[in-house]
Amino acid sequence: MTSLDTATIRRKTADILRQRGWIKDDYLADSGNPGRCSLCLVEAIGQAAGLPPRALSLGSRPRMQEANPNLSDQFAAADNTIDELAAALGRKPSNVQPPRDWLMDWNDDEGRVFDDVLAALEAGEVTQ
Repeated sequence: MTSLDTATIRRKTADILRQRGWIKDDYLADSGNPGRCSLCLVEAIGQAAGLPPRALSLGSRPRMQEANPNLSDQFAAADNTIDELAAALGRKPSNVQPPRDWLMDWNDDEGRVFDDVLAALEAGEVTQ
């Protein structure tokens, strides 16, 4: 990956979600074809940053980081993008919930629609 800045990752995330589809309540919908399954916002950010599938999931991340120390830049870029997006969407710095978890809850909100996700990625501003 040539650029790991948050603006680039946000654009790539939107492209990935448009191509593959967006879901709630899971990281990805296993269609039997990893290149074709729908993704949640957090999973799409990870893949846009160059991480393998499910790298940002709580159980996978420690093993993934240990097994792939060369992915440290990609993990940092995904974390920066998640932090930036969660803050833009209203997560307060005093919130004890990690930004990744907060963003997953935002993604999974009952009233959330795909247009909200795209607007967040493209502008960083969405009504909660």
